[in-house]
Order: sequence, then structure tokens, then C-alpha cells
Amino acid sequence: MAALFLTFQRFNDPGLAAAVADKLKAQRIDCVVEKVTPLLEPGFFRNPVEQTIHLKVRVGDFDEAHKALEEHYRHQLQDVDPGYYLFSFTDTELLEIVAKPDEWGHFDYALARELLAERGLEIPAETLEQMKKQRLRELAREARADSRPEALMVFGEMLDGFFDVVKKKIIKLSREK
Repeated sequence: MAALFLTFQRFNDPGLAAAVADKLKAQRIDCVVEKVTPLLEPGFFRNPVEQTIHLKVRVGDFDEAHKALEEHYRHQLQDVDPGYYLFSFTDTELLEIVAKPDEWGHFDYALARELLAERGLEIPAETLEQMKKQRLRELAREARADSRPEALMVFGEMLDGFFDVVKKKIIKLSREK
């Protein structure tokens, strides 16, 4: 039976997706980089930076993939430019990164944990695990709540595009008279 691969991360840069895939493969984590065709024409929603490259990992390897990337970036922390923006973050802001790593990325997550530890606020492994579970619950709740408004947004964007076309036609016709 073939293993199920699901999207682990999304990218708009194929080179970055390939580099992250190489890091995972070096840790013997099977992954696939896939260019995903958008459902609608890319310019339709006026979003030129749509993330259409998906890095997919086997469902059972998600935790290992996260650990592998965190470990990789943890080894790179000594080379961080002192002007990197996280150095100016408060403890509260760094805790926000640790609480919501999905919004920040593996490098920022590893650096935030390191900076907090240097400031005497090391977070125990049990607490990190509780934070991850809490975040998953929040994301699941948001996904359920967002499903209908998302459909309305798509419909609204379609109407917006339609009315733009109508408006341009009206303007063109009025200029021809």
C-alpha cells in the first residue's frame, strides 16, 4: 500500500523548496516537491506571490521532519547576523513565535527558543509539547470556523473580477460615443 504524502510546507521559490527537501532527504525522510496548479488563473485574485510549490512528506513522518529541520537550524544559530530582527524582540514576542511556529518557520522558532534560553527563560520539553498541542487545537478550531467565510471570500473575489470587467466595458463604450 502506498504511503500518503501530505503538504508539509508551501513555497513560492522552487530553489528554497528543493533545499529544504534536500535537508529532509539527508535525514532519510522521504519527501516530494510538487508544483501545484492553482484552481483559478493566477492573476485572477491579484496575488502574484501565490505559494504553488508544495513540499510533501509522508503523514507518519511529519514530526520527524519538523525535528530534523529544527535540529538543522539549531546548528546554524552561531552564524546568525547580530542585526537579525529577532534579536530586538521582547520576551513576549519570542514566546509568541514559540507558541505559533507555523507562522514563523523553523529557523525563527529555533532562534526564538535559543534567545529565550539565553535570557533565562528556557522552556521545558513538556511545556513545548503542550504548546504544540494547544496550537493544533487552535488551528483545527480556526479551520472549522473559516470554511464558510473562505467560500464567501472566493465568491466575493469572483464578483469583484466580474464587476471590474463590466466597469471597463462601460468605460470603453462611453468613450466610443
